[in-house]
Amino acid sequence: MENSLLNKKEIQFNQINMQGFRGKGIKRWLKLPFVLTYATYQAIKVIRKWNPSVVLVMGGYISVPVAIGAKILGVHLIIHEQNALVGLSNKVMNIISNISFSGLKTDIKSMHEIGNPIREELYKVNNPSKRLSGRKGPLRILVLGGSLGAQQFNDHLPKIFDAVGQKKAITIIHQSGDKHHDELVKNYAGFNLKVEIKRFIHDMDKKYEWADLVIARSGALTVSEICEVGIASILLPYPYAVDNHQLFNAKIIKNKRGGFIILQENMMLELQSILNNITRQECLIMALSVKNKKRQNAAKDIFDYCIESIRS
Repeated sequence: MENSLLNKKEIQFNQINMQGFRGKGIKRWLKLPFVLTYATYQAIKVIRKWNPSVVLVMGGYISVPVAIGAKILGVHLIIHEQNALVGLSNKVMNIISNISFSGLKTDIKSMHEIGNPIREELYKVNNPSKRLSGRKGPLRILVLGGSLGAQQFNDHLPKIFDAVGQKKAITIIHQSGDKHHDELVKNYAGFNLKVEIKRFIHDMDKKYEWADLVIARSGALTVSEICEVGIASILLPYPYAVDNHQLFNAKIIKNKRGGFIILQENMMLELQSILNNITRQECLIMALSVKNKKRQNAAKDIFDYCIESIRS
């Protein structure tokens, strides 16, 4: 995906032939030593080419040969884990790294929790009290389906919103992703709902400012944004994520009493019930509860550490 998305005129990019292995069967695991050895050889060539003082990896199987290559060449190695549940790759790399950071609180004590890098414009969003106090009118619901869209959201939310809309006034912004946009438009067409359907959202600060409540998956960056902005949420963890790590991310928010968790199989029954009963005042209370008391500066903290390690 990176190969097609990156602007290679602006970002230097080198490919490494590495594969994922978990859940891929015994044959893929038997190939692991050979694939990892070749990928590490490729990574060493790239590292020697660019001759960095520091190597930062953000997890996932593609990071493993890069981390091994950095260690072999004696380059300062930093890892960053985005999720609350540390992935297998980062567990392995944590053993050889010079320092390990995490975006959310994890159960590995050697990791330093600094937050996940998020967009600077989100800090333009007013605090929950200023946003919501005195606000009137329909309950404002922001649906975040991710860049690819969430098929379950697109299939079921229009029906759920229609049922809720029979009892209370709601207005919706639903981010569909590009692939499912036209289908979602058709799904909403049969209902009398005030809804704006967007393929992508480029002004997230304005949408968070607008919303009373977010319905979303619980990827690490979504959870971090919710906690930094301070906004009530209903999270439906993606059930097929590796090790069900999105559920652990969502628990960060639930434990702060800042939102609800609904398992995907319970979506139709539980989501409608919550939406029928939730009030804007309750959204404000949850938003205040979930908002981080101190701003996180993950990108700056990582950058500062890189500079310090180069100088020392």
